[in-house]
Amino acid sequence: MSYDLTDFQTDIVERSHRTPVLVDFWAEWCGPCKMLGPVLEKLAGEAAGRWTLVKIDTEAHQELAAQFEIRGIPAVKLFHRGLVVAEFSGALPEPQVRAWLAQHLPTPQRETMARARELLHAGHATEASDLLRPLAAAAPDNEELAVLTGRALVFSEPDAAHQLVSSLSSNSPWRDDARMVESFAAAFARLAPTAPPLSAGTLRDHYINGLRALQRQDFRAAAHELVELLLEKPEYDDGRAKAACRALFQHLGLRHPISEEFSRRYSMAVNS
Repeated sequence: MSYDLTDFQTDIVERSHRTPVLVDFWAEWCGPCKMLGPVLEKLAGEAAGRWTLVKIDTEAHQELAAQFEIRGIPAVKLFHRGLVVAEFSGALPEPQVRAWLAQHLPTPQRETMARARELLHAGHATEASDLLRPLAAAAPDNEELAVLTGRALVFSEPDAAHQLVSSLSSNSPWRDDARMVESFAAAFARLAPTAPPLSAGTLRDHYINGLRALQRQDFRAAAHELVELLLEKPEYDDGRAKAACRALFQHLGLRHPISEEFSRRYSMAVNS
């Protein structure tokens, strides 16, 4: 079934907690949109309620197009449990759209991964890693699963997390998330008893306090300490502090309240 957007929270976020929602960003003037739209509507009808299609006219909802950084249309995003879990742009032919849906629509494994992402965003990495480790062990070639498991493990077992993501190829679609895990692991290495000592002083205190807060997933305290450090010395610890702070915002997402609260001062610190 297909719907035109009436309310983002109701039509997409809340509905996606019951069934996946495929969002089609389109406009009346867009020729490729007119090619893709009927394909999506046909497949939504065939889905018989397993997923829902919601169409967003980017001319009528320019603020949503800006929020989701829509730079070209048609643009399609799949929402599940309130989050974007997959996306593509351009007018793909029907066989490719079918293959894309088969790859990304929820399965029991993807349901578990979606639940783990929720736990991660809520600061419950241990619970997330408990869900993910058996899946990762059973599917060692699944890069998405390996990286997600690394994200969950890095707060308690940074070495194990780094090992999980270290073998990804440079062109892997999950490479950015793997770098985030690597940045956390490199920073957390500073907390190890065998780590080379840092010069005593206020900057070291901010850094160590920030990393300890980050490990216990007190993200607001971590962001505060790290940003205060970077305002004084942007390249502290050979850039590891900056990379850890950037990884924190990536982990939470740029629209997370903590990211929005601290990202402007972070930008002032590292771009001054």
